Amino acid sequence: MHFAVYLPLAGSALLGLLAPLLGRWLPPATATRLLTAGGVMCAAAGLLALAALASTFVGQVPFVAGLGSWSARLVELQDPVPAMIAEVATVVLAVVGMAVPVTLWRRTGALVRVVRAGADVPARADGLVVVDTPEPQAFALPGLPGRPSRIVVSTGMLRVLRDDEHRVLLAHERAHVRHHHHWFRLASVVATAANPLLFRLPAVVAQTTERWADEEAAGRVGDRGLAARAIARAALATRRTGGAVSAGFDHGDVPVRVRSLLAGPPRRRPVVAFAVIIALLACLVAAGEAQADIEDLFERARHSSAL
Repeated sequence: MHFAVYLPLAGSALLGLLAPLLGRWLPPATATRLLTAGGVMCAAAGLLALAALASTFVGQVPFVAGLGSWSARLVELQDPVPAMIAEVATVVLAVVGMAVPVTLWRRTGALVRVVRAGADVPARADGLVVVDTPEPQAFALPGLPGRPSRIVVSTGMLRVLRDDEHRVLLAHERAHVRHHHHWFRLASVVATAANPLLFRLPAVVAQTTERWADEEAAGRVGDRGLAARAIARAALATRRTGGAVSAGFDHGDVPVRVRSLLAGPPRRRPVVAFAVIIALLACLVAAGEAQADIEDLFERARHSSAL
């Protein structure tokens, strides 16, 4: 356990640091799926590691030892974790234990409220809602049970773009809905609440989902230059930024998105993706080994107490 328990935390920190690079190196669809899944795996592995570290401290409390019927003295004598680390892990585990449900409740609640509001607005048969406002806006809202998905576009945005650029905008927003990008974003935010070492992940996933939708739009219209011009024109008209609730046409790092479109289709890098998958699996295995070691420690302590 001496090494294994720290590997999930080291892996999480590494993923948090490398997330922007992976988001640029990998095709956006691959990067979105891999980083989101990796974030969830690191969040789970990190929580298991923190629980293993904290249990060695909590298990020495006489009241807890009495409830578990083990020897607090033996846990103290055979504890492989330094006291300060165990205490810090206990505090961090308590904090993230409160942060995760709060974050999930707030983000999900905000998403549900926006989707319900959008579903109540009259829309065309294809789910398009045109809002009469001069401010350039365009974003997609996912569907929920009993609530259809919506693509909301303002008259101000339609005036900013040319007719052929309207096709890019609609293809982009429909890609967000079709590929459920909102859920990737929500998962990345919740994973970061559970494991703050992934602090860069939400912004990177937001960017990769935008680039994923850009690639889809460029493929639909058959002109990467046209897609790049439409995105740049929309960004010049507004400076709004994206979040975990709505995915918008002018969101994200627009210069990076435009350069990516003009540079040509993204290259596949299976070796990089495979290496990331292996590293993530290693973190999960290490977290499992740490849990097994902790269970063995407390089993011996319980056996000693029974003698």
